[in-house]
Amino acid sequence: MARGQKTGGREKGTPNVLTKEIREVYQELLEKNLDKVDGWLQEVAKDNPDRALNFIIRLSEFVVPKLQSTSLNSSLNFDNLTDAELDALINRIKILD
Repeated sequence: MARGQKTGGREKGTPNVLTKEIREVYQELLEKNLDKVDGWLQEVAKDNPDRALNFIIRLSEFVVPKLQSTSLNSSLNFDNLTDAELDALINRIKILD
């Protein structure tokens, strides 16, 4: 690998084919067994609702993409803003509050 540069492999943002195939297999498995899964879920929920909810959450991870948390690291220099920009910013903050 060249210093600081990617020289091979997938391009950034290109999905992993194997991961995509595994998700498709899980989704197909769930679709083919929805009636069974529903029955299993109801059976588990009778004795342990928390376990049933955990079951749904764990299965959903294979079908629904996870959202990545993001953070905003920015410093705003208020000295460079015009009065109109400051007023607009204040109004936006009031709406959010």
